[in-house]
Amino acid sequence: MKSFFVLASLAACALAQRLSILEPTTGNSISSSGSFTVELHQAQSTSDVDQVSVVIALTPCYDVCDDPSQWGLATVLYNGAFNPQYNTSQPQKGLYQDFVLPLSGWPTGGSVLSVAHLLDIGALRIPSFDYSAVQVNVV
Repeated sequence: MKSFFVLASLAACALAQRLSILEPTTGNSISSSGSFTVELHQAQSTSDVDQVSVVIALTPCYDVCDDPSQWGLATVLYNGAFNPQYNTSQPQKGLYQDFVLPLSGWPTGGSVLSVAHLLDIGALRIPSFDYSAVQVNVV
């Protein structure tokens, strides 16, 4: 029974660390002739968190947009550090970081924006992996 509570508390800690894609949201349109902003939000944590890295990728989904099992990290737009900050002029945002990414010549139509997130949690630095995705329309 004790092991159940330990596992449940570890799962709750991992869920509390979840990364959210605030921008663009599902269904938003982004232009294929320039750059666009990806805004990532990290929930506040009661335990120590070390951000390891984040990968932001875009995948044209064509006719499989409704089938998440077909999505993958096709074209990596960013692979590097994630250092969310608290902005005192916008306290409602919490911890977040903006990434301005180029998107020249991308095929128009449905695409999936995916974010893979690696972090270490707690005093033991337990590795945790998080994955989020939103569907966007490239115009």
